[in-house]
Amino acid sequence: MPHALNDAVTTDRNAYSFSTEVRVRLAETDAVGIVFFGTFAMYLDVGRMDYLHHLGLDAARFRHGADSQTQALAHLPPGAVAHVDIDFRAPARYNDVLVLYVRVAHLGRTSYTFHALIMDKRRPHVVATGRLTLVWLDDAFAPVALPAEFRKAVEEFEGERLARGD
Repeated sequence: MPHALNDAVTTDRNAYSFSTEVRVRLAETDAVGIVFFGTFAMYLDVGRMDYLHHLGLDAARFRHGADSQTQALAHLPPGAVAHVDIDFRAPARYNDVLVLYVRVAHLGRTSYTFHALIMDKRRPHVVATGRLTLVWLDDAFAPVALPAEFRKAVEEFEGERLARGD
């Protein structure tokens, strides 16, 4: 995990093979009319889940896993958040369309880290960057090795951009 936390989140859109969009809803803004800072964690999670769905790595895939560990994890989302950090660059406002560029930047033994670049679609500038690290857990909430099928799908999708290690 330390490797991913030391890696800067790039603002080069070409470094990301996946993107999704969110429209800012009124309830996501604060008293001064910009997106509430806590909402950005939710946006990172939207990016994460859309990325995993794009790769076919949502929980449904693991219900029919080849090994008992994978099958035992089928009812869990793929990991619990262990770390999040967000750097804010520019405000976003109600009804803005934000493009979330997402990639898995690091695979560890039990954890994986997403990098995200959040840009305003209409006025193309960086709104925020962020990291989201998750740890794969068993039924007792103890860390376990990432399932081989999960690791393989991410490695194939990310290719050489992916860092590996503990």
